[in-house]
Amino acid sequence: MKKTFLILIYIFSFFNISIAETIYSSEDIYKINGAQVFVLDEKYKGNIDAFFKEAKEKGINTVFFRVFHNSKDRSHLGLPLKCESGVYYETDHACTVNNLLEDVVKAAHDNNIKLFAWMATRSLSFLKTDEFMSMSLSPSGVDEKGYGANIFKKEVRDTILGLFEDLAKYEIDGILFQDDFIIKYTEGSDKYAAYLFKEETGIEVKSENFFSSVKNYNGKQVFSEYTEKFYTWAEWKSSQLALFFKELKERAKTHNPKIKFAANIYYETPIDEKAGISWYSQNLTALKSAGADYFAVMGYFEQISQEKQYDRVTAAEYIGNIAEMAVKKAGNEKAVIMKLQSKSFKGAGMLSYDDYKLVCRRTKLAGDISYAVVPVFSSSDIYICPK
Repeated sequence: MKKTFLILIYIFSFFNISIAETIYSSEDIYKINGAQVFVLDEKYKGNIDAFFKEAKEKGINTVFFRVFHNSKDRSHLGLPLKCESGVYYETDHACTVNNLLEDVVKAAHDNNIKLFAWMATRSLSFLKTDEFMSMSLSPSGVDEKGYGANIFKKEVRDTILGLFEDLAKYEIDGILFQDDFIIKYTEGSDKYAAYLFKEETGIEVKSENFFSSVKNYNGKQVFSEYTEKFYTWAEWKSSQLALFFKELKERAKTHNPKIKFAANIYYETPIDEKAGISWYSQNLTALKSAGADYFAVMGYFEQISQEKQYDRVTAAEYIGNIAEMAVKKAGNEKAVIMKLQSKSFKGAGMLSYDDYKLVCRRTKLAGDISYAVVPVFSSSDIYICPK
């Protein structure tokens, strides 16, 4: 067991050295007018080309297409599935639920549209097993299961690396990380992560080192009041995610040298760096150093309006501020993809196009940034920012 830990330390130390040598380049970073396809509508079954033709007519130049399938997800095109969870491409590292990606890439390129595969990591159903789950600190004093699969465990890392490598063998133009590429604020108490953290910092992973109080939230006891050591822990977890991001990109580029990597960014991360680090161990600057080409910022009007209790004008102003901060941190206007919402995530149908245009006008003040409309099931879900 000690040998395994030493190997892990060597691996992480090696990438700690190499990450500092990464030079961010704006080469080939083009302005994206994108659409993120959650589930391709059944009406396109047998004629995937029709969707891309319709998307092209609406001004779309890039499609982000979901290539993972978790338990209870609806399938693309209503296709029958070979297994409960897996991926939409050929690989030895997971079940191929349906080998759809090759046809999707061809249809996209036939219509002069670039295709980014949208891929999950820690939330993949087939990795969220008792054996592979992360562990979290708990106010009860007994650690509990965390948010997702444990990337500090070799078997999990190897599986994800293999999935990304096989994905890059297709003629895709890029990979968009699902928003599960985070480590939540109490996660990282498993023996693998805790051992590495203590080796590097001398700090033990235990609740009294990171939290100074507990409060009641919606009938549940949760930690509150972070200590200084907590921020050391959060920054360390952020750096480990960045290292893994870099490793995934380098593995993918062995098969597809021109492939681009886009990181999904929570809306808090650009505008409130402390919150991004605290809640998600997410840091835009660290991901940039790790080789992220694009930053897909989730500027969802419905979510932000409700969470912040903002009126439409104030919500648009806030999203515009997020875009401006993201551009400052990215250092390249086009590298920031503002993901704007056309359709409700709560089953309420299409959102107001007037509100969409209001957000577009405000975010344009950040510069010549990229956009992606979310969520898309058919071409009728696509809103485009006016010129």
